[in-house]
Amino acid sequence: MKAHYDFSGHTLLVAGAASGIGHATALAFLEAGATVIAVDIDADGLARVAHARWLPRQIDIADSAAVQALVDEVLRLQGRIDGAVLTSAIQHRSLIEETSDEAWQRHLDVNLSGIFYFLRALFPAMKAQKSGSIVAFTSGLATNGWPGAAAYAATKAGITGLVKCAALELRTFGVRINALSPGLVATPVFLQSATPEELAMYERSLGVSQPVEVVPTLMHLMSDASVTISGNVIERRLIPRA
Repeated sequence: MKAHYDFSGHTLLVAGAASGIGHATALAFLEAGATVIAVDIDADGLARVAHARWLPRQIDIADSAAVQALVDEVLRLQGRIDGAVLTSAIQHRSLIEETSDEAWQRHLDVNLSGIFYFLRALFPAMKAQKSGSIVAFTSGLATNGWPGAAAYAATKAGITGLVKCAALELRTFGVRINALSPGLVATPVFLQSATPEELAMYERSLGVSQPVEVVPTLMHLMSDASVTISGNVIERRLIPRA
């Protein structure tokens, strides 16, 4: 059985589109006919795709004014934003007593505040058009923890609370928002933070997904098939290997 999605005529924004899950999702949206607003701090990564409906925008999402200006620009050019997948995140591990103020704040600025800035900018337009779907990313580390990952885990726990509140604010406007915990995925954020021993342990036990394996869940959440799904934390759980 195969699912087919048609996003022709729709404008979808993907934050974190230069690599990992964001890149795989943005390409899938493009293939399904959408105009893709591809957002990332990595201009070189965004430049790997050349397509008339691929509209790359380099910004640091920790800059609230830049996020607002981007959303305003897209609304002027496209007239609407039908959905947003917000994958942007950083993870630089250090023990709590060794974490600097700057490192802690940068995690908050990118992983939590950056997502909040997008929601704040997107909500008025989506409420006015009475439609839209947003997915933000949480993590299993938010509830399970991991040594050295306190800053990352704290921001991902914050995403869950943010999404839960946002869903209640949006429910009478036909706009939906969910959080996705994608499980173990071979993204740059994970591969650059995990130790070789940790990665080997996961490969032996649960296995590690590729970014493209997360795309079907995101396509469903963006589509009309999930019109009644909002305020949920959706977890992709890998089946332990025998």
